[in-house]
This record gives sequence, structure tokens and C-alpha cells, in this order.
Amino acid sequence: MLGPKAFEPNRDIDSPNRNISPVSSEINESEKLMVGGCQLSELAKKYGTPLYVIDEETIRSACLAYKGALSRNYLGESLPLYASKANSSLVISSLVASEGMGLDAVSEGELITALRGGVEPEKIVFHGNNKSYQELLLAYQKGVTIVVDNFHDIYRLEEIAANGEKPAQLMLRFTPGIECHTHEYIRTGHLDSKFGFDPDEVVDVLKKLKKDKWAKLTGLHAHIGSQIFELEPHKDLASVMADALQLGRSLGHPIENLNVGGGLGIRYVASDDPPSIDKWVKAVSEAMMKACKTRKIEFTTLMC
Repeated sequence: MLGPKAFEPNRDIDSPNRNISPVSSEINESEKLMVGGCQLSELAKKYGTPLYVIDEETIRSACLAYKGALSRNYLGESLPLYASKANSSLVISSLVASEGMGLDAVSEGELITALRGGVEPEKIVFHGNNKSYQELLLAYQKGVTIVVDNFHDIYRLEEIAANGEKPAQLMLRFTPGIECHTHEYIRTGHLDSKFGFDPDEVVDVLKKLKKDKWAKLTGLHAHIGSQIFELEPHKDLASVMADALQLGRSLGHPIENLNVGGGLGIRYVASDDPPSIDKWVKAVSEAMMKACKTRKIEFTTLMC
């Protein structure tokens, strides 16, 4: 049994990433742990263990927090994206769609699940550094934005879309050369990362895609890692992204979206102290707007 002092539920609905437990957690009068009005010990008896219990209120709170923070802090259009690799299911996809969120998919299964769950194709971004021909074909047919991560993506898409009735909607991913203080296995922004084009390749890739009639490059993407507690790397990323945006537009690409990747950390243990969602979004938004104003380029749709 858990006594009241052994468990202190969190109530930070505005920033669920700072909670250890779901926002609806509580100890009932029998000193049993409750989530979403359900007693976990009873759920375990009914369904067996191990058992994963997901709190809808926590997920919706996070969606609202990101949307609200973006509307308050970013002057352009914005679209927060749910990373479906965290939990790809029809229920979660439906929930995310109902909150007006976009979604990142990294496999054919995740893409199908998102579409069947009601996420609009134009709000789905298809990632991955080893996409198969079949996965790319499905994403193209459904009108999903495809993140080109390497030349293999481009060559396969060329086969798929060259004779198609519509251009492929693309987003270019590159490594920004930014490292942050997180575990080495989840750093993705450094120059030798396996994800994205090397900065030295970006000009050639942009020029090639401009010549390819089957390609329509509408966005840029860079990701610096996961479980990040720092704000400074995101500010540095804004300048890198703005330079790439300026370059892409100068070469004639109709770039409308900037996907500023990097995973805001969550509180796994009591000693963790991640920034709030609002503080993180404010830092990213202000840095991105400042970088665009400095270069005298108009704001894009900010994705995060």
C-alpha cells in the first residue's frame, strides 16, 4: 500500500513534462493509487501485468500546452507535432487529431495508424533514415510531407514521383552541427550523425531538387536530440535554420515550414528539472523570429 507521504501527485496541468506521474493521479481513501478515476490495482487484476495505463487528461494537457504556448509566443503560423514513435495507436492518433495537432511518423505502420486514426495527411510528416520503396510510395500516394534524409530517399522518390500526377511534398533534413548535454545515444544534431544531410551537401541537394520537376520542397528540418533540458542549443539552431531558409528561398524553393526538432526533456526522477513547455516554446519562438528579422525574411510556419 502507498501512504500519502510515499506518493505526492503532481498537478502541473500547464506543463505535464514536469510531472513524474499523470496529472490525474491521486491516492484514494483506501490509500490506493488512482489514475483517471481508475484504481490501478483493480486494473491489474482485470487485465494482468505488465500493464500500461495512459492518462487521457495528461496527453490532452500537453497538446493544449504546446498549442497555447505557440499561439502566445510565435507571431507566425505554427503546428506542434506528436512523435508517434512514443505510442502509435488508433486511440492516441485520434486523440492527437482531435486536438488539431500534427504528427511525425517513421514507418509504414505508424503512417497507416495515423491516417486511420483521423490525422489529416497534410499534417503528417514522414521521417526515417532508411525508408523503403513501399513506405515512400504510400506516403507519396497519401499526400504526406516526406522528409528527405539522404540521397537514397531522393533516388527512390525519383522513381516513384517522376511519372506521377503530382509533385512529392518534401522537407529537407540536415545536421545543424549543434551538440547538447544529453546522452550520446540520443544526440542527433552533431555533424557525424546518421540522420540528415551534411551541411556541406545542402547547397547541392537544394540545386538538384530545384531541377527535379517531381519535387516540391516546402520545408526544412533539423533535430538536435532528445531529453534536452537546455534552452541555448535551441537558440543556436534558430540561426542555422534561418540561414538554410534564406538559402533555399534564394534558389527558388517555396519553403513555408521550419521543423525545429529536438526533444524537450521530461521529469523521469525527482532531481530532473526540465523547462516548462511555455518556457521552451517561448525560447524557440523568440529565437526563430529574431533570426528571421535579422535576415529580413518573413516568418514561416513553425513546427516543433
